[in-house]
Amino acid sequence: MVISRLAKKNKISKKECLDILEKIEANYRKIDSALTLIFNKDKVQLATRGDLAGFLKKYFEKNRTDRMTPAMLEVLSIVLFKGPLNKTEIEHIRGVNCSLILRKLTIFGLIDKKEQIKDSGIFVYKSSLELLKKLGVSKLEDLPDYGKLSKELLDKKNN
Repeated sequence: MVISRLAKKNKISKKECLDILEKIEANYRKIDSALTLIFNKDKVQLATRGDLAGFLKKYFEKNRTDRMTPAMLEVLSIVLFKGPLNKTEIEHIRGVNCSLILRKLTIFGLIDKKEQIKDSGIFVYKSSLELLKKLGVSKLEDLPDYGKLSKELLDKKNN
């Protein structure tokens, strides 16, 4: 979250907002919380403490299922052939919420998530190199019917 935006939403100064966030962070440290706040210039993010990374990695790897559901395959296909797309565009195509699926596909490393416009909070999703590697292709254009289905190529043809 951008600190100046958070301050504006709460109708306080940026300094007051930063003071409050620093108190929250101090409280997390005091109670030995698993949570921490990470500060980077005008941004702050709630995260898990870094020293817990090993434990969490083992936990999630142990409890992770790599099984792809039909819904995950559908979203992956949409991103693969029509991407890059934002969440709203993907949901418009599918007609249902895709938040959890996009998160899982990102965690699995099959899609990449990138902020569309700096500090907008709107992200676009596109195929990852890991996905191309798993599919055994060196570029998207090598996919069957990519030229007919690709949003990017269709846009070029229409212009």
